[in-house]
Amino acid sequence: MRGAVIHAPGDVRFESLDDPKLLHPTDAIIRTAVTCVCGSDLWPYRGAEPIGDPHPMGHEYVGFVEEVGSEVTSLRPGQFVVGSFATSDNTCANCRNGFQSNCLQREFMSTCQAEYVRIPNAQGTLVATDEVPGEELWPGLLAVS
Repeated sequence: MRGAVIHAPGDVRFESLDDPKLLHPTDAIIRTAVTCVCGSDLWPYRGAEPIGDPHPMGHEYVGFVEEVGSEVTSLRPGQFVVGSFATSDNTCANCRNGFQSNCLQREFMSTCQAEYVRIPNAQGTLVATDEVPGEELWPGLLAVS
């Protein structure tokens, strides 16, 4: 598959990456429909934040579920989903009190500008829509990702 990788300030390349795989029974794999560049992506691009080694970019995304782990019961392949910049398990005290972006098991997403993405804690992180929204709505859904 292919994805955006930042190498240095001003140097982002769309290149081959390993296909994501389920690592935990709470994971899902999605095929991205659209992603976007967030303001926080611009800090390293402009050289205002260190980059270190080249790494995949992106944390705002919507897409289609391709595969789910054995413990994911609320999602199924083919569903359209809106993701989040941070994963959440929806079971910890912070999540139960409505602070999913401060989940005690939180991981920050950073590989979403790619064709496929592994989503940890998929059941708490992805929100499925009732039906597939029209493509003209997809960019607007990124505002809530």
